[in-house]
Amino acid sequence: MDWMRYRRQTGPLNLGIRLEEGFALLATVLNNVHGGKAKFDDFLPDRGFRPEPAAATPQDLLALLLRAKG
Repeated sequence: MDWMRYRRQTGPLNLGIRLEEGFALLATVLNNVHGGKAKFDDFLPDRGFRPEPAAATPQDLLALLLRAKG
């Protein structure tokens, strides 16, 4: 459990990913200092990971069922 907590606090152990995140942070700060509107994620490479879709609420499920009924 201690190891998992450490990983959550410090991020990935892969040196390449840590370097990419560091350079992305530096690029974001420099961009914002010079008036840019870029976000941190704009400077990270796209690795094909898709964010998990939000979980459906009970109201969403009921609306879906009511649409299918009609």
